[in-house]
Amino acid sequence: MVNRGRSGGCVTCKKRRVKCDETKPECRACQRLQLRCGGYNRSKYLKLTFIDQNHKFSTNTNRNVDSHGRDVVSAATHPSRLPESVVQEEVARTLTWRLSEPDTAVPFFLGHYASLGRDIRSTRGFFELLIPAYLSQPEESPLSLAVSALASEIFSMWRRDGSSFRSPRKSYSRAIARLRTATQDPIERSKSATVLAVLALQTYENASAIYDLRWASSTHHNGAASLLPFVDSDNMDGTVRAHLRKFMLHTEVSTALRQKKPLKSIAYSWIGNKDTMTVPDNPSSELDAIGASVAELQASYTQFVTQGGSTTSLDRVLREWRAEARRVDAELLAWAENVPHHWRPRRMISGRDIDPSIPTYQSVCEVYPSCQIASIWNLWRFQRLLLAKIALGSFNAFSDLSRFGFPCDQFLGDPIDFLDYQQILQEVVDGMCYSIPFHLGNRTTQSSLTDFTDPTIMLPSQYATEYGTQLGRDGLDAAMSRNDHRRHLIAQGPWRSIHPLSRLLTLFSEDHGEVIASLLRPGQREWIRDQFLRLATLLDLPSGSGNDMKGSESPGGSADAKAEYLARETRKGAILMSGP
Repeated sequence: MVNRGRSGGCVTCKKRRVKCDETKPECRACQRLQLRCGGYNRSKYLKLTFIDQNHKFSTNTNRNVDSHGRDVVSAATHPSRLPESVVQEEVARTLTWRLSEPDTAVPFFLGHYASLGRDIRSTRGFFELLIPAYLSQPEESPLSLAVSALASEIFSMWRRDGSSFRSPRKSYSRAIARLRTATQDPIERSKSATVLAVLALQTYENASAIYDLRWASSTHHNGAASLLPFVDSDNMDGTVRAHLRKFMLHTEVSTALRQKKPLKSIAYSWIGNKDTMTVPDNPSSELDAIGASVAELQASYTQFVTQGGSTTSLDRVLREWRAEARRVDAELLAWAENVPHHWRPRRMISGRDIDPSIPTYQSVCEVYPSCQIASIWNLWRFQRLLLAKIALGSFNAFSDLSRFGFPCDQFLGDPIDFLDYQQILQEVVDGMCYSIPFHLGNRTTQSSLTDFTDPTIMLPSQYATEYGTQLGRDGLDAAMSRNDHRRHLIAQGPWRSIHPLSRLLTLFSEDHGEVIASLLRPGQREWIRDQFLRLATLLDLPSGSGNDMKGSESPGGSADAKAEYLARETRKGAILMSGP
């Protein structure tokens, strides 16, 4: 065999001990994995490169700075000091040397899920805090191990490993063991990174429960709530703890809405808490405050119609329900009027603005600056949907009130109000349907790493609008580049679609759902079903064959039954996740 000399691969690929395609100026392997390509060294003389690896031997990382001379670790204390563009640059630069071994799972996860499309000014603050906190921790810390366990499962899923999230891993057990030790240490217990580690493990549990078609355990969520009072607010100026409280509050509100239960007392203690108010509200936290009112009204309605109430006061109760629904819906409409202008969905038409290969409902797709903002809009729609459902129920549209002596066909209330709520229900369902093409594009096969470079994948884009320009007048950083926007849609889009599609399908199979379905446009229910089944293929959700479905619960061969069963079961795992 002829020896043609030393490999001409780039420095990074040599270090990772993988084959390099030697593309100039940066190899495709580094570009695909978002690694910093070290370039090519063809000199016949040996050149030495010194790499700072002090982080491996010391826990003192307070001197880490980004390429602009800013303290990266201090961003964990003050997230607003680290703009999104700098975070993404730091992920690409720092994680390359932080993970010197050939492990690409963590940079892939942080780059595609915790960085792209996220902004601390538009959401609650878990993923947005994760990167600076992770970079500040030693490699064997609870947070580093928890992130590694979560990232490994997600990366395995993209590599089409059928066991991803379906079987326990050693990395998860190591993270649990290290976290257990940390919570017994008063110093470790007071660190925000410890709470973030618990929440990362809850994210792992949520995804695992979805793939197991079971209820997600709230152990980690409850543990994070119990740790929050111990977090040292003086050391962090209260900022990180405030963001964590807002994230926890959002989870509590979302869970209450899904379970049709009132908000827990601990969640009420976080609303208006002086600790929470150390950071300004954003549209997402404002929507959570309205969501608390929706949850209370829904819980009151559900309790009344399921457990019974006084028939003598029924007429007064019905009027109060409708009045409260109108009041809260007015708050939701005011919220929509006050969001930043660039948040508003932009409507596009199939065949004119977007590729016709993208499945759309009524040839319409609405696009957003990011998946994060699209999810907040769908949560807003979901809250309006619940209010419309409660109001329609108060008109006896669903015969819930027949137990109180009212005939099923007896109409209670003003017919004009009834038609108004019927129109609201149709509008919000339409809006959810219009958002699905933005998330899924024309993808039809199980997700894989090749999707990020597949030119046949078409995703809605509107870079002729202000979303692709500097938004300085709103005090925001520059929007994502076209390539980053595409990558974050491919990575996050399917997961973000689980919530609106599964919620609509379960709406049709519970609480007189057939009546609600009858109020929709012809064929709309079937379109929603088909998109959910397409989503199940993209995420490789349980197919319904073999042991995935048990005995009498098996939905058989009906597409409707299969989709509604899978939607109901996946919502068990998503009970503690963000979204509608």
